[in-house]
Amino acid sequence: MTQPPTALSPISEAQPRTYARVAGRIVWVQVEPSDAAPQLTARIEDQSGRLDAIFQGRRAIAGIEPGRRVVLEGRICEATAVPLMYNPRYELVASA
Repeated sequence: MTQPPTALSPISEAQPRTYARVAGRIVWVQVEPSDAAPQLTARIEDQSGRLDAIFQGRRAIAGIEPGRRVVLEGRICEATAVPLMYNPRYELVASA
């Protein structure tokens, strides 16, 4: 079994079906309507690219809001538009 990475990588270097640890700023958050299964999607951007973090079973997560910096860790899923991470580990980065 592969060990999760400890060093941060640029989002653009994240490859499908591998674990990645990336950092960036949340640029938007989308919550599924109340008549759909709970899901929160946060788009993260760094200088190299963007990634969507999808949190299933959640409609809100304290601190996951536009403008906030985060570190995400998880498996990259192949997608047509932007890479995806489902239910990643996350760490909120303190504002400077």
